[in-house]
Amino acid sequence: MTQRHVAILGAGATGCCAALEVAARGHRVTLYERQEQPVREASYANEGKIHLGYIYAKDTSHRTARTMIDGSLVFESYLQRWLDYRAEDSLSTPFYYGIHRGSLQNVDQLLAHYQLCTDYCNERSRALGLNYLGQGGTYHRRVAERNFPKDINPEYIPHLIETGEYAVDPRVVAEKLRAAIEEHPRIDFRSDHEVLAVEARRQGDFRIELKHAGAVTDEWFKQVVNTTWYRRLPLDRPLGITPPAKWSHRYKFANRITIPLAAADLPSLTCVQGPFGDLVNFGDRGFFLSWYPTGRTGMSTEETPPEWDRDYSDEQRREVFQRSYDAWALRCPALDKLDFGRSDIDPVGGVIYALGTTDVDEQSSKLHDRFEIGIQSQGHYHSVDTGKYTLAPHWGVAIADRVEGLA
Repeated sequence: MTQRHVAILGAGATGCCAALEVAARGHRVTLYERQEQPVREASYANEGKIHLGYIYAKDTSHRTARTMIDGSLVFESYLQRWLDYRAEDSLSTPFYYGIHRGSLQNVDQLLAHYQLCTDYCNERSRALGLNYLGQGGTYHRRVAERNFPKDINPEYIPHLIETGEYAVDPRVVAEKLRAAIEEHPRIDFRSDHEVLAVEARRQGDFRIELKHAGAVTDEWFKQVVNTTWYRRLPLDRPLGITPPAKWSHRYKFANRITIPLAAADLPSLTCVQGPFGDLVNFGDRGFFLSWYPTGRTGMSTEETPPEWDRDYSDEQRREVFQRSYDAWALRCPALDKLDFGRSDIDPVGGVIYALGTTDVDEQSSKLHDRFEIGIQSQGHYHSVDTGKYTLAPHWGVAIADRVEGLA
């Protein structure tokens, strides 16, 4: 085997998974990240749901659901290639899906979609010999209103589905990925490095222009993988890689409240299809709260989105959290029974990229279609649209295959 030296741009979950898999195959990796640590942005500030496709009912081709399920079934086993990791050590409680009043789809349409997801997941699980997060098969069940948990308000959520879908705590995964990157002898992690440009040269080399500690420098590689979020599009364009459709960047608050909970204290609940949000009960590790109508505070169709994360004061972040919390408390009154203080709230946010320019609560929105994702290559330059956190380990292995010329 010819040893390669590969540059990977961006140390989110996908970049770290790719670095670990490429290095595990005997190659050298230089991993560049603009933050001080790996996995500090969107891969850290999310709900950690390992999707079984339920949320993507608006994609009536079902391609998004199948893509997510394929990624979810390898999520744990692929992470175990590089980490001492068991999903069950950081699982949420299983999700309910609350169909909000004024939903974009009616309950019968959604139930038909949920059945397809459940059937496909169980069929693929048996075919691959892989369990979803070590939990075996999955399921969904409609809950009659008289049997609603007392914590879910039918005035806002008239229909409720119980599922076997879970989230994993992304902060636990982040800590393990950071440790693995730091310890790996074939990975050179470069923190606080902003990638300004990538240029292809005739000899087949790539010049990477970097900014670090105020100085601009160049480095040269034969293979480059772009897994960035913030500047992926302007880095790709000069190399002939462009999105297949119109896109948008959005800034979404992903609030974490760090108080221990019992399973009965709060349901893990996703609200669909219209007003959208997640509550995720991580037990001893606290809970996650996002409410899209107020927590999505920025949207841009520019190649490079604004520096939203830098623009919010701590007080502004807490105001967004409070508005999201108040909206959720109307729909899930259990929130008002929880005792937590200001120091328990971590109102973080992250940038989301997706094809589509109209918001998720509009009938015409293309943000529900997440199947035109993955790896695009021009020679030995590879760019990755992860799509969702669920798919990060899957793309990590696929990137290594691409680097070695196997795909």
